[in-house]
Amino acid sequence: MDARRRSWLLAAPALLLGCGGGGGDGPAPPAPLQGTVQTIVVPARALGADYAVRLYTPPAATGPRAALPLWVVLDGENWLEAVARASEAAGTPVLVAAVNSASRRDLDYVPPNVCTAGGGGQAAYLAFLRGELLPAVQAQFGGHTGRRVLWGHSHGGGFVLHALLADPGGSPAFDDHVACDASLGCYFDAAVGWQAAYAAVAQRLPARLHLSHTSAGNVLSNLPWGDALAARGFEGLVMRRQGYTGSHGGIVPQAVADAMAWLAGG
Repeated sequence: MDARRRSWLLAAPALLLGCGGGGGDGPAPPAPLQGTVQTIVVPARALGADYAVRLYTPPAATGPRAALPLWVVLDGENWLEAVARASEAAGTPVLVAAVNSASRRDLDYVPPNVCTAGGGGQAAYLAFLRGELLPAVQAQFGGHTGRRVLWGHSHGGGFVLHALLADPGGSPAFDDHVACDASLGCYFDAAVGWQAAYAAVAQRLPARLHLSHTSAGNVLSNLPWGDALAARGFEGLVMRRQGYTGSHGGIVPQAVADAMAWLAGG
């Protein structure tokens, strides 16, 4: 085992950092969103769970919903505002479907791993997103069916990469994939295995991937995983990789803004 692999294995328990809040005086709260937010509940029949989904619509003046990208945001209870604010600040209108984790992220997003208990539910959760959530959201909410973006952070970021590689030779559920500081060090070999399984079946991967990481820890797994993916030379894959100095959760606003600008310019 080389030194880089040893370093992230030793650091793995610390890679999945919480996103807690602090007390005391701080900056003034941000201004209210310009767009509107409503909540629906989408039942996942096969999983025996219900997922609350907050739907963000930009101001009406931005144009018809059918032409707008649809961002499906994992851990929506934490990250709806970050994505919506990036959209409003840049003047890049998007629809956002922020899916709450329903306290199941350690099951739904990742394989069995060394950082959190559980795991192994990714295939079933992706089937739910594809077969139940996307049809329900787009029937009630709209969005361009050819501009679906999946966004996730930490364990959610790992799920984004699983979704990218889950359908070799088939039609991916999402067109664009945005993985922010994915917790790949918790299950590195399994994540590399997703690449190998895809390559064994197909060499074409028609998707765009924005892969970001922080220098505070997950760089040790995200860099080699991204290197391995790039080396496979999948046809049709367009990848942008960006690193940030900052905390696990603290890089999210800038990473979202950069990914949104990149996707809008493509």
